[in-house]
Amino acid sequence: MKTARGHRRSQPLRKAWQRKPWSRLLGTALTLFLVAGAVAFVYHTLSQPGRLPLRVVEVKGDFRHLETVHIERSVIDAIDGGFFSCDMQKLRTAVLAIPWVEDVSIRRVWPDKLSMLVTEQVPLARWGEDALISVRSRIFRPASLGEYAGLVKLSGPAGSGDRVVVFFQAIVSAARARDLSIREVQLDERRHWWVRFADGLTLSLGREDVENRLAQFFRVYPKLIADPQRRPERIDMRYAHGFAVRWQEPNANAGELEAQDKV
Repeated sequence: MKTARGHRRSQPLRKAWQRKPWSRLLGTALTLFLVAGAVAFVYHTLSQPGRLPLRVVEVKGDFRHLETVHIERSVIDAIDGGFFSCDMQKLRTAVLAIPWVEDVSIRRVWPDKLSMLVTEQVPLARWGEDALISVRSRIFRPASLGEYAGLVKLSGPAGSGDRVVVFFQAIVSAARARDLSIREVQLDERRHWWVRFADGLTLSLGREDVENRLAQFFRVYPKLIADPQRRPERIDMRYAHGFAVRWQEPNANAGELEAQDKV
């Protein structure tokens, strides 16, 4: 009997012990639900356009051509909400639309501030007739070329900016070593490479085996200018076993290309 009564007394205690973890889990879940609901309610309330308006726009960066006031004005015109609801991508797009801006990062600073770090374009050369191209191959069109109107002119089909910049940078040192100043590098619609120098010389490289043709040109160029009475006007490197030269002097068949064997 004692054993039976002892068994009957211990059974309710065991059931209560078994139910306790579920009760705690339910209570925790209910608490989390209430907290999440409260957070969602507060966020929804604060996200309304009229709540927490942005009052301060901070612009940081080292500028030579950009004006802080211009950037701030562009951002203010693009703001379409408060601290939480403002479209950050729209603000970024507005700043990137300014010609001299290369990149921008924007972050919110509680409770009413936008902080921006703006990177300015660094021109490498002109692109076409009215644009510039940066050292990172970004093409942009300022209101005026100004002091950069005398830069080397690069040009090419749409989407070829990277390729033209790489080619130009690859030949600069070799040209300077031979006292050649590059005036223009062009990749035409047929993907044919042209290089024009400040002394009036035009170099035609074609579209195939360009690297070897260029090396051949730099190798023979000193011999082509050895005679001070004759200066090459155009050199065509597209021949399989040589190249052709048009000379500036009338007494050397000016206007015609003179074939040369490889040296």
